[in-house]
Amino acid sequence: MVSDNKLNGTVKFKMFSVILLVLYYFGIGIVDGPKWCVDTESYVSMDFTREPVYPLFLNCLRRLFEILHITAEPYGLPAYLTLAVLLQSLLWVIAACYLGFYILDISGVLGAKKARILSTVAMLGQVGVAGLNRFVANRGSMYSESIMTESLAMPLYVIFTVQLIKSFDLYDRKTVLKLIFTSVLICSIRKQMLIVLVTWGFASFIIHIFIKKYRSLKKFGITCLAVIIAFLAIELVDCGYNYAARGVFTTHTGNSKGGLCTLLYTARAEDEQLFADVDPDEYPDIEALYSKIYSECQQLQLLIDYAPGYELHDESNIFDSDWVSMASHYADSYDIIGFDVIIPDCDSYVAEHYPELDRIHAQMKSDEVQKVLFDKLFGRALSDITNGTDRGVVYVLTANIVKAFVISNANIPPRFLITVSAIIYAVYLIMFIMLCINKKAQLRDLAMRMMFIVLAGIAINCVVTGSMIFPQPRYMCYGMGMFYFCLFMPVIKSWRFRIFEL
Repeated sequence: MVSDNKLNGTVKFKMFSVILLVLYYFGIGIVDGPKWCVDTESYVSMDFTREPVYPLFLNCLRRLFEILHITAEPYGLPAYLTLAVLLQSLLWVIAACYLGFYILDISGVLGAKKARILSTVAMLGQVGVAGLNRFVANRGSMYSESIMTESLAMPLYVIFTVQLIKSFDLYDRKTVLKLIFTSVLICSIRKQMLIVLVTWGFASFIIHIFIKKYRSLKKFGITCLAVIIAFLAIELVDCGYNYAARGVFTTHTGNSKGGLCTLLYTARAEDEQLFADVDPDEYPDIEALYSKIYSECQQLQLLIDYAPGYELHDESNIFDSDWVSMASHYADSYDIIGFDVIIPDCDSYVAEHYPELDRIHAQMKSDEVQKVLFDKLFGRALSDITNGTDRGVVYVLTANIVKAFVISNANIPPRFLITVSAIIYAVYLIMFIMLCINKKAQLRDLAMRMMFIVLAGIAINCVVTGSMIFPQPRYMCYGMGMFYFCLFMPVIKSWRFRIFEL
């Protein structure tokens, strides 16, 4: 009888949670409607620079409404975008429930009341991040109602992370296949999410190699193979999509643009000499192209020379300079360098020197030219760093990575939050170390694994994003809800602040 009562109580809790989450996400989504963002047009138009899944998602909905002859425009936008918001909201509900119900199931040994509190807090972490973006942050909308890749990538990241945490208890074929499928899906939505493959590989390396209980070279080998298969599948999906949509079997364009923006931000006029040895028959006058791009960036004051916080020039670092102001200038310059300078100039270069190319192949050639520019500037940057003559590249990268860590759990304005963020990370690490020391704690292995994987995912995202593009909240808050759940989990599990006596 007691067992039946517990079962009924669990079912009621889950139903109640689902109802509240549906009311929250769907309610706000219906009130606000779809949010047209800066990048939305490129997804709707299935631009060559975009990964396949989200443009296909929107295209399928658009075709459905065309077949049904639905021409209404609620919220002043095509009706299919409203359906997109509802489906996106549904995925956010599923992700929150997937996390919350997993916590409920594995913490049942603590008692029904504590398990439900933990589950509630886990789901509230996801709700809280969405609410911050809607009611506190400048964007004024939830990602679930935004027409951009984060609307699908963020909840899928939560699902992937839970799958990864669970996988080490039963690392069988089905588990690995689920991880492969989820990682391929999420990376085909947003290429930044290749971080999930890095996180998976890193977690397996630490757990399967160094943790005695889980040690298994075979399982680590399986992980390496699975990650390679997933990466190849991601590339195949990308190429297959472009073959179907454009008739060319290639990945989407723009993969070099992010790094090129950073390198141009710290470039010099004399870097034109780097292109002297480029084959003039294949890339004629590419030195002139570089000079034109650099000159425009200089005229628009988009280079690091014009950044506050770079007064010490080559001696600048995050300890003796105003790195926050420099990082802000870089963020403001990034899109202008990429979209207003690099792309138009490279497109004009291709149109002048390769007039025989059609539109698709001209875009591919422009992307190829950008890669040549990137490769040469990247080689110069590595050489300068090695020789100790770096012109701000390390400064920009370290500042962006630090900024990424800060906005992964807080924000920068006001600046005192930088210190707050550092304290929060320190508390998290201290709690993790205490958990490692307390070998008698119940659910210790699971809690350690969760805290480790969540923090590893955030750290990898910070390094990758800070190195390749500029960090902003929508790139960095993927793991925020789970981070704060892990931070408060030990406290919640203790009624008397005996932190790890679960």
